[in-house]
Amino acid sequence: MTTGLFYHPDCLKHDMGYGHPERPERLTAVMKYLKERKVFDDVNITLQKPPAVTLSDLEQVHPKDYIDLIHNASDREARLDADTRTSKGSFTAALLAAGAGIKAWQEIQAGNLKNAFALIRPPGHHANAQSARGFCLFNNISVLARHITTTIPDSRVLILDIDAHHGNGSQEIHYTESNTLYLGFHQDGRTLYPGYSGYTDELGEGPGRGYTVNLPLPPGTTDLSFLQALSTIFPPIVEQFQPTAILVSAGYDGHFRDYQTNLQFSATAYFKATQLVMELAQKISKGQTVMFLEGGYELRALSESIYNTLVAMSGHGDPVSEKPPTEDSRIKKYITMLLAETKKALKPWWKISK
Repeated sequence: MTTGLFYHPDCLKHDMGYGHPERPERLTAVMKYLKERKVFDDVNITLQKPPAVTLSDLEQVHPKDYIDLIHNASDREARLDADTRTSKGSFTAALLAAGAGIKAWQEIQAGNLKNAFALIRPPGHHANAQSARGFCLFNNISVLARHITTTIPDSRVLILDIDAHHGNGSQEIHYTESNTLYLGFHQDGRTLYPGYSGYTDELGEGPGRGYTVNLPLPPGTTDLSFLQALSTIFPPIVEQFQPTAILVSAGYDGHFRDYQTNLQFSATAYFKATQLVMELAQKISKGQTVMFLEGGYELRALSESIYNTLVAMSGHGDPVSEKPPTEDSRIKKYITMLLAETKKALKPWWKISK
């Protein structure tokens, strides 16, 4: 069983203009690095081209009038918000980005892959059902989550979001659902976009109460505290929720060399975090995991971190070893307090004893 890497060169045709951090070079740099590391010579990793998402799958999350709006905006090369604009190739790229996850899942279900990574753009976790925001047009991970929960009876999906920016769109889409659980580890919104969301008191509404969990990390958090928080909260929730699939919004903008955020993770942190996800997925979800590229803007850091992710997913290769900056002693104390607060808030739904 192999790990699938889903990539299409037409995702490079989405262009938000000169100097924009979410640029085509993000993918070309990663592909160049992976080829240099001879990743595709490994029989344990297979490169595949995704198809465009079908309209019926896309409409499980986004209404047709919004899909038409993105199509027309692409034709007109329109600006959708302060950070997000389109080019002639944006709609095609967005359809491929949303289609990658579904094709990956189909290949996993057919027994052709054990897990998959969608190397795609535009990213998706800031887009909600009817708004393009924060570089995102369609919510790629939510499209797959809805595909799973609408095609497999009694299925449950866990979305783990480790992008430095809170996945506000993913949270909003699934906020009232109990069959999709959103778990986000991100930089505290008081210090970073989107700002208004991602706090510990956001727990879901109605039947979804208890199925949204947020860990807003303080600026300066390094591997040490990030992995402590992840290993404390993620495993018990996975074991109790028993997801059919684990989907990951894999943002790499928490790397200490990334200029967009103030987190201080290393490429090694992404390797260890992915190892933890794979271990739990194998134990709980038959290994069924799809990871989606979200953020990550420093090209070398992005490339090394994705390489480390693929090493952990496939179980083959030697990861890049990297030390993060030294963590301020106050961070550890804050994380201890944050974890205690989170456990207390989650007590009605989840038992977290660690």
